[in-house]
Amino acid sequence: MANIQIITDAGADLTKAQQEQYHIDVLPIKIFADGKEYLAGVDIFSKEFYDILENCKEIPTTSQPTTLEICDLFKKHIEVGKQVLVIALSSESSGTFNNMNLAKSMVLEEYPDAVIELLDSRRFAYIYGRAAIEASKLAEEGLDILTIKERAMAFMEKYDVAVIPNSMTYLEKGGRINKATLIFGNVLDIVPVLSIRNGLMAAIGKVRGRKKLPKKLAAYIKDHAPDQSGKTMLVLNGRMEEETLELIGYLEEMYPGVTIERAEVGPIIATHIGPVFAAFYELD
Repeated sequence: MANIQIITDAGADLTKAQQEQYHIDVLPIKIFADGKEYLAGVDIFSKEFYDILENCKEIPTTSQPTTLEICDLFKKHIEVGKQVLVIALSSESSGTFNNMNLAKSMVLEEYPDAVIELLDSRRFAYIYGRAAIEASKLAEEGLDILTIKERAMAFMEKYDVAVIPNSMTYLEKGGRINKATLIFGNVLDIVPVLSIRNGLMAAIGKVRGRKKLPKKLAAYIKDHAPDQSGKTMLVLNGRMEEETLELIGYLEEMYPGVTIERAEVGPIIATHIGPVFAAFYELD
C-alpha cells in the first residue's frame, strides 16, 4: 500500500467497487428525502437514489459534512502515518471545501508534522472522482503528494463537458447554476447545453426542441470539441439510460477508436440536477 491516502467526497460518484479497488476513502454527504436521512457514497448510490427522487413529495436536500466529521476522517489516516490528499467538490457550490480547510487547520494543531493537501476540483460528478482514481494509481507508483496533486488537476483540466438535463427545475431550486442560465433555460422550445464554468453550471450552447436529444448533443460536441478519435470520453447517465445509450452510439460512430467510459450520476449531483445525461470530452 502507498503511504498516501486519497480522499474524495460523495459528490465524486465513485461506486463501492471503485472505492475498494483503488483504496479511496469517501467522505459521506447526508441527503434528506421525505423525512429520511441517507449517507451518499456509503449506503445509497445512483439507482437507489433515483428511485427515491422519482417518488419524493419535495426535492431532497443535502447537508455538508461537519468540520469534526472531516477531522475524524483525516486523523484516522494521519495516526497510522499516512499523508492525505483530498480531491473535493467545487467550493463554489458547497461549503464542504471550506470545512475541509478548517479541519486541516485543527488537525495540524494536534499533529504539526502531518501532511494534508486539499485540491478544490471546481467541478462536479465523476470527473473529479476519476481524478481521484488517477491519483490513487500514482500513489501506488510511489510519486510524491505534490506531484500527484498537480497531475490530478491536470487530468481534470484536460476535459470539458456537455450536459443536457431533463429539466431545469432541480438546478433552479438547488442554486448550483449561473443565474443568467436560468433565464436562458426557460425559453420555450430551447434546451440549454450546460457545462462547468468557474465552479458552477452554466449554459454554453443550445439545441432546439427535446426530440432526438442524443443526436443533437453528439452534433454539438462534434461542432465544438476537438476530434475524439482514439481518445477517452466519459459518458454519464442519470436515469436517462435510453438517451445515454443513443449518445454512445453516435459518439462511437463519429470518432473511430474512441474509448467510452461510462459512469452513473450519483445522489449528490442528482439532487441538484435531476435526470440528466452528459459527455466529458478531451480538449486537445
